[in-house]
Amino acid sequence: MVWAVFQYDVEGWTLKKLDRNRIESFEMWCWRKMLGISCKEHRTNISILEEIGLEKELMGKLARMKLQYFGHVTRGSAGNLALTVLEGSVDGLCHQGRPKRQWMMT
Repeated sequence: MVWAVFQYDVEGWTLKKLDRNRIESFEMWCWRKMLGISCKEHRTNISILEEIGLEKELMGKLARMKLQYFGHVTRGSAGNLALTVLEGSVDGLCHQGRPKRQWMMT
């Protein structure tokens, strides 16, 4: 249930590197709480993931959800306001400087 609450409305989030680190830390914190592992035990994240037989998966799910939402919006009608907002293009303006970043940074 924790993952479902966490992933609510994630499609609209703008994730920076600090946010990604916090999300990964939150995921490991949840695994430690579920397994009853104290921070005093000084166990590494890798050893905990090996114990449960999983890999870090929360950031992958978030990226997949964001891409699914982007695909959903781009398949909408041509005059869709959400698509205009996501693309960030306004007619008639000439932008100076370096090019815009990609929608999904890898």
